[in-house]
Amino acid sequence: MVNARKNDARSSGLQHGFTLIELLVVIAIIATLVAILLPAVQQAREAARRSTCKNNLKQWTLALHNHIDTYAGWMPPGAGVNDNRTYEDGRQYKRVTWHVLLWPYIEQGSLYDGFDLKKNFYETPNIGQLRFQVPLYNCPSDLGPSDQGATNDPAYWRVQGNYVANWANNHLYGNQYDEVTFDGAPFESGHTRRLAEVLDGTSNTACFSEIIIGSPGQTADSRGDHLNDDGQPAFMSFLTPNSPSPDESIKCSAAAQNPSSTEYKTVPCTVAVGQNGLGYQSGVQYGARSRHTGGVQLSLCDGSVRFVSENISSITWSALCSTQGGEVVGEF
Repeated sequence: MVNARKNDARSSGLQHGFTLIELLVVIAIIATLVAILLPAVQQAREAARRSTCKNNLKQWTLALHNHIDTYAGWMPPGAGVNDNRTYEDGRQYKRVTWHVLLWPYIEQGSLYDGFDLKKNFYETPNIGQLRFQVPLYNCPSDLGPSDQGATNDPAYWRVQGNYVANWANNHLYGNQYDEVTFDGAPFESGHTRRLAEVLDGTSNTACFSEIIIGSPGQTADSRGDHLNDDGQPAFMSFLTPNSPSPDESIKCSAAAQNPSSTEYKTVPCTVAVGQNGLGYQSGVQYGARSRHTGGVQLSLCDGSVRFVSENISSITWSALCSTQGGEVVGEF
């Protein structure tokens, strides 16, 4: 009788493991929770990336205003050109982009001090200064820091980025048609403009926006090569944000030209044709693009930053990008 009780006690103290069915149920519950939570986690991460991107644009626009204060109301040229002209602000620039000219105002004074404005970007010491990665170059929603030509074109190696300036309805190097239809822009190749020339109002005029790096780590696509004036430090108003229509670029990768490829659906591209008086491809134009869902980040000339829907009308977008078109932008 005593032994029986001991056996019962031992039996009641035994712990059973999960059965196979119970284990499968637990796994199914965990999988369901992961499926529910993963999109929320991804959305939270993208929200953080988008916030960083917005802050970067804010910093670039504040840097622009500091430049304007330093140089009596003048904005930097969007890009220099390969001649010896004196710009409207009384200064001379070789082949340089607005990024370099704003270095002193984004805590990159040492890079600027080591850059010779009397030389082209590809000459020593300038090419060395262009090889430094600067955090404000990149929007974390894109593919991250990259360079162009470190392997393929080492003599001209420079880093790539996501932030570009507003050229409005003007191609990268302009043409005769642009001269007739041009409604003004904050930035151009070979010209400087005053902030006072933004006659449509600084709170109604686009300043900087985003672009997707077309060919990270390669020279197959000029989009994202923002430190070479031959590349693209610009966006234009011909295409609305994240347009399915292709950009017209100096170079395009094979995938970006193939309508059946995934890359084409994100960064569609076609090679520009025609030349202007300087021998450049006159049809070069890029749309504002980002990897954010639904639109792009855009800074205005008053220093504010807005998220602009990719569904914005072409009329409103054109009005937002021009400086002297006389349009009323309204809500966007």
